[in-house]
Formats: sequence, structure tokens, C-alpha cells
Amino acid sequence: MNGPASRWRLLWLVLVLCIASCGDNSDETPTGGDLPDGDQEMENTTPSLAEKLGVTQYVGKIDPIVHLQNGQETTYRFDAAQGPICMRGAEYKVTVRDTGSQDLVVFLQGGGACWSTFCLAITAAPEGVPLVDLLNADMANNPVADWNVMYLPYCDGSFFVGEAQFDDDINGLGTRYHKGLANLTGALEVAKLRFPDPQRILLAGSSGGGYGLLLAGPLLRHYYPDVELIMMADSGIGLARDGEPEYLQTALDEFNVQRFFPDDCENCQDNGHITGLVAYFLDYDPDVRIGMYSSWYDSILAKVFLQIPGEQFAKGLQEQTDRIHTAFPDRFRRFITDGIQHTALLGTPNSIIGSDLTAIELPEGGLEDLMSGVKIEGMDATIVDGQSMTQWLTALIDNDTTQWKDLLEEKGPPPESE
Repeated sequence: MNGPASRWRLLWLVLVLCIASCGDNSDETPTGGDLPDGDQEMENTTPSLAEKLGVTQYVGKIDPIVHLQNGQETTYRFDAAQGPICMRGAEYKVTVRDTGSQDLVVFLQGGGACWSTFCLAITAAPEGVPLVDLLNADMANNPVADWNVMYLPYCDGSFFVGEAQFDDDINGLGTRYHKGLANLTGALEVAKLRFPDPQRILLAGSSGGGYGLLLAGPLLRHYYPDVELIMMADSGIGLARDGEPEYLQTALDEFNVQRFFPDDCENCQDNGHITGLVAYFLDYDPDVRIGMYSSWYDSILAKVFLQIPGEQFAKGLQEQTDRIHTAFPDRFRRFITDGIQHTALLGTPNSIIGSDLTAIELPEGGLEDLMSGVKIEGMDATIVDGQSMTQWLTALIDNDTTQWKDLLEEKGPPPESE
């Protein structure tokens, strides 16, 4: 191999290898940067929990359209052909408030649910950010008053997770479009576009939005894998009829969300509840912390939504949340008041149902019967052991473990009305 011919053969071989490796590189890693090492490649190919659950089907496939700009607020709408749509076919819209903050609130509104044996739902998405307590920039001591806001109206009737179309003509209104997962994903596409690198995110949901957090948490983490994530479930954390799994199962089947439940989660559906998804997420993501609010006899959840005695609701609330808190005492804590209050982050009933009463489908009896006896207090007026929800939420956000405590007010007797 020392002669001229051998040297030429060696040069020819080097040239051929160079051409082969330096030809069309359109599918290769772009030049100009270092290739990732083996450990980085392994990290990049490890599926997120959202991918494991199968809730990423719309990621990167929805193009938000600027609809309306009003000062700090921008409302986006979506093309229904890409997925997002309200339950009766109205256009889905979301609104952001850009304050220039390094922190972000993602808020899932409430407003019932709809399946073949029960229907109470909002069916239109309003424009703008409503002045609920949590989103009120002028509210004294509000810990997120100056944060950026990503506001998600709730109009899919399926807890922001549905992926189905149902034609039972309930209420004589034809097809139900349960596209909550597409609506949620579209909103998170907007959030990532507008706020690509926040320092902290508070993901909060009230009532139906609180139920939506069960899968919204993993999906949001997929978009923001390294951001400090705090969650607040306000009157809704997967509770259903204690000992009656068939009740919620009807909704899960019609929304087509059963397929999102992980095979290795033995307690995700326990005694009729789906609160086990909360524990599963906490176990999977050691950096998230979750707070929750409820009253022992929540009149909307117990009386209207679940149609069970308050005492039965309180039993399920106690047992299910005890289990999560015992397993994760430092990252899951409760703020539970006595009585029948529904939600603590909103402030008024109008914060749930909105002002457009034509966009509400109601169970038999109508709105007056539904709202009779309902108690909704704001963040400052919701108090346990001298600590307000405003103070408790501030401690949760700041991870102040001396003030963010597990607070359970002593149960009084069940309300007489039941």
C-alpha cells in the first residue's frame, strides 16, 4: 500500500465517501451547529406523558387566526376544519392578555357538561377576558394580577377533552360536537406562539374547567417541558358518584376519552371517580404542585351535576383527596370549606354562565331552579382558619410551605334542602 497506485486508490476512496456523506442533506441535521450527543438524543426521543396518553393528535396542526385586538387583549378564532368548534357548531375563540410579564396564567372556564342523560352546557365562546376574581388585574392582593393571561372559554360540553361527534338530538338541537381536545390544543398553540418561554405557569380551571385540568396538565407540560408549573383545581377534580362508576362512564364513552386513560394506572378510575389521574400526573411529573378548592356539600356538583345527596359527595371528596394528599403531602394540598359553595376563583354566578343566556342549554327546570340556593364567593371571602383563598393561592404560587397548608374546615350537617 506504499506505491503511487495505492495512494491514488486511497484518495479515490476518501473522495467517494465524502461525496456520499456530503451530498443532498435536506433531511439531515442543519449545518452550523454541533450534533447532539447520545444522551441528548435519548432525551429528545423520550415521549412526554401527553404523548403516552395519546392527547397530542392536534399539536402543530391548528393555525390560530387573529380576530380582534383591544388594548392588551387579542382574541383568536379557529377554522373548524382543523378541529376546534363549540358543541353546536359555533366558532371557537380564545383571548390572550399580554402584560409583558414573565409569568402566565392559563385559565379554563367552567360551564357544565352534556351527554345523553344530562345536559347543562355553554355553547358559544365569548370574546375577551372576563373579570373573574383570578383574572381581575385591579383586584387588591391578586397574586397574578399582572401576569399574562391565556383565557379558554368552555363551550364543548366535554371538559376540554372530548374527541367525538354524537347525534342523539338531545334538546332537539341535532349533533353534539365534543371537540374539547382540539379547543384546548388550539389555545395552547396560541399560548406557545405568544408566550414561548415563561418563567412560571399557573394552570387553573373552575367547575367544568377543573375537570379539564386532568388531561390539560399533561398536554400543557408537553408544550412547556421545563417551565415551573403550578395547578389550581377550583371545584372539580374528577369527582363523580361515589360507588356508581356507570354514571360518569356514560360521559366518558360519549366523549371518547376512555382511550386516553393509561393502561398502567390501576386507580385512575376508582369507585366511580377519576381523581386517580391527578395522582398519576403527580407521580409522573415530580416538579408540578397542585392545589384544589371545594366545599363539603358543593350544591352545583352534588345537587345539579351529580344529583346525589351532599353527604355522599362529601364522603367521596374526603376519601379521594385524602388518598392523593397522603401520597403527595408536599405537592397536593386542599382548601375545603364547610357548606355548599361552588368555586372560589370566579366571584359571581355570571362568571360561570356568562351574559349570553341564549347560548346555554339547561336541564329540565330552567335557570331559576338551577341557581336557587347556589352560593359562590370570591377569593377574599372564601376563608378557612383565618386564611383567605387569596392568601392561600399566593402561598401555593410562591411555594411558601409555611402558608400553603392543607386546610379542611370541619364538616357541619348536610344542608336541609337535600
